[in-house]
Amino acid sequence: MIGFIIRHPIAVGLSILLHIVIALFMTIEWSEPNTVVKVSAQGSDTIKPSEIVDTNRSEPLKTFAVDASLVQQQLERIRAQEEARKLESQLLSAKTEQERKRLKELQKRQKIEQAKAEKARKLAAQQRAKTEAERRKTALERQKTEEAKRLAKLEKQKAEAEKIKAKEAKQAAALAEEERLKSLEKAKEAEKIRLAEEQRKIALEKENLAKAKENEALKIAQEKARAAAALQRQLEEEATAQRAAQKRKQMLSLRETYISAISAKVRDNWRTPARISPKAQCDLRITQTPKGSVTSVKVLNCNEFATKQFKEAAEKAVYRSEPIPEPPVKELFERVITFEFKP
Repeated sequence: MIGFIIRHPIAVGLSILLHIVIALFMTIEWSEPNTVVKVSAQGSDTIKPSEIVDTNRSEPLKTFAVDASLVQQQLERIRAQEEARKLESQLLSAKTEQERKRLKELQKRQKIEQAKAEKARKLAAQQRAKTEAERRKTALERQKTEEAKRLAKLEKQKAEAEKIKAKEAKQAAALAEEERLKSLEKAKEAEKIRLAEEQRKIALEKENLAKAKENEALKIAQEKARAAAALQRQLEEEATAQRAAQKRKQMLSLRETYISAISAKVRDNWRTPARISPKAQCDLRITQTPKGSVTSVKVLNCNEFATKQFKEAAEKAVYRSEPIPEPPVKELFERVITFEFKP
């Protein structure tokens, strides 16, 4: 609204003036209905009888007065507002132009600073590249020097190794000759020992032949004893196997009785108000403690007749069966038991 008044001050002023005139027109006081007084052009206040108009013959003239000072004040106020708006617009334009010049100068300085920074960066990059090249050159020269030292050291080591090798070859030749002489002596001693050993072997063979006959008789007696002992072990093992088989059969029978007792107790605790198919069947896997407390129940391998309600009821029946019946013997205890359950 204020923006509209600032943009169109003249139209707003005329509108205000028109509203004032209408308000004054509505509040005007009318003259007597019978006569109308005409005012002379010279401004005289004298009324002539001939100038009195009969209202019965003609329509009365309506007049009204307007406060000119009020209208003038409104026009002056509007002109003042217009002048203030123009002045404000001029000041705003001046400030905008000044800001534009300041921004332009700032951009110019920024470009100069950027150019300086770019130049400094390029110089720094060139200096770094030069430094890196010098460093590489120095490293290469140092590497060449170290390689030359290494080669010289290798040559020196090679020469020393050749000297040591020659010395070792000479010592090896002397040792070989010494060993050859020792070997001849040893060969002579070995020949003497061999002859003595052959004579000892002949005597030993004769002695061994006599012992062999004795050992043969002892061996036959030992084989007979081993055969008798093996037969005895075989008889004992067969008896042990028969006892183990009998025990396994007995334990299987006891386990079946144990599982049947658990299944019967669960069936006794079966509760369900729903209609369950008599063909429903599931495997129940129970995890228990040694005291018969149920720690978990899983319903497995159900047929198509086993509904969700059947499964839930079977699980609840297991928990109601706590404690689970104890096994006839402790060896039959199983922490996890799986059995087939039917309603």
